[in-house]
Order: sequence, then C-alpha cells, then structure tokens
Amino acid sequence: MHRLLGTRYLATRILSPVLHLAPRRTLKLPRVLQVIPDAVNRANAIDRQYKQSGSHPTEVKVEEIIKQVQNEPDLLYQLAFFFQKCKRLGITQDNVESRRRLWGYWVVFLNNLMPLNGAFWDTMQLMGKSQHTHRLNPFRIGDIGLLDPKNFPKEFYKEVMTGRYKGLDYRDRVIFSWSKPKWEEPQDK
Repeated sequence: MHRLLGTRYLATRILSPVLHLAPRRTLKLPRVLQVIPDAVNRANAIDRQYKQSGSHPTEVKVEEIIKQVQNEPDLLYQLAFFFQKCKRLGITQDNVESRRRLWGYWVVFLNNLMPLNGAFWDTMQLMGKSQHTHRLNPFRIGDIGLLDPKNFPKEFYKEVMTGRYKGLDYRDRVIFSWSKPKWEEPQDK
C-alpha cells in the first residue's frame, strides 16, 4: 500500500503527484537533424530582414545596388548586359510612358532578361551582397522590376553602358553566352 501512495509515512510527508515521480523525458534529435532548429531560426531572421528591406522605397534599394556593384567588374558587366537586352526590347530610361511590347517581346524577355536577372542576383548572393532574388514582372512593361533602367540615375546608366565605370574597365570579361553587350562610346562633358 505504501508503494502505491509513494510515501512511507503518511502523516509526516506530503503526497507527490504521480508525474513528479515519473522520469523526465526529453526529445533528443539525431546529430543530423540537430541543425534544423538553427536553420529555422536563420530563416526567420532572413524573413524579418526581408520584410524590413521590402518597406524601403525603390530609390534606396537602387542606391544600395549601385554601392554594392561599383567595385565589382563582373556585376557591372552583368548589369550592363541586362541593360543592353532591355534596350533591345525598347525598355530604356527615356521612354517609360511610351513603352510597348514588340513582336519578339516574350521570346527575348523569357530567354534573355529573366536568365540575366537570375544570374545577376545569384552572383550578388554568392558574393554576400544580397539575401534574396528580385523577380521581374513581364506583364507590367512600365515597371519590370528593381533592375528596370528607369530606376537608375542617368549618369550611372550611361557610364555603365560604355563598359567603364569610375576607371574600372570591364569590357573584356569572359562570359558564357552567344552574344556580348554592344558598348556605347563615352560622351565627353
């Protein structure tokens, strides 16, 4: 009887709850799965940072992009190549209101602009300069996304299209593509 109650002397000791006497069990994950909580915490931190950066205006984001790419010839080359393909579609800084879809719009957009956009953001992530990829919107021709040429300052756009930016020459970059950007001649001021 004393074993069922959990005490030897009923008068001197307080009865303990049954769960208190039960051994404590904890969930211990195998070593392979112990990284899951850390990964979830890191993903939550990135989501919080993404929400904070998503609330910034486009001008602030573009200034951050310019600051990140100004000393990186590979990123400048990719950005110039993207701008050149946009120009081929008629997406430039000057004609924002008069943009229209040409006969080859969808082919060039899906086969050239979207892969170039993805490659640019993948390179930014590999260099630790960006946390996520910004997508293009082919349905809104007036604003295709963050890398739309209309979002960048005119001086930056013109200087990047020449193949030289602040004394950094990136025209001789080796790429895996069928075509290369057509560099514009710099205009003397």
